[in-house]
Amino acid sequence: MDLPGWAPQPGGATKPGSTFPISTDEVTIERVITYATNTLLFSCKFKGDSVFYHFHQLDEKTATKVGAILHEHIGHPLTSVAQVPIPEDKD
Repeated sequence: MDLPGWAPQPGGATKPGSTFPISTDEVTIERVITYATNTLLFSCKFKGDSVFYHFHQLDEKTATKVGAILHEHIGHPLTSVAQVPIPEDKD
């Protein structure tokens, strides 16, 4: 995806002793939680734990499109969406 700032860094609350992945090839897309306004929230699996990602640099249409792409790739590495084009708007 040709988006500035993609892929976001993982964050959020974790259990004590948890580690965060270093690269997107270490995580598997688990679920898309929400996409609205300018924010996309999704989770990935890393070493059996859920890791959360917030991507804020989107308009509502793009958030919806990227959310749909992630949803289609659930169970695949986050790197699998790197080259997926974002569909253009049909005028």
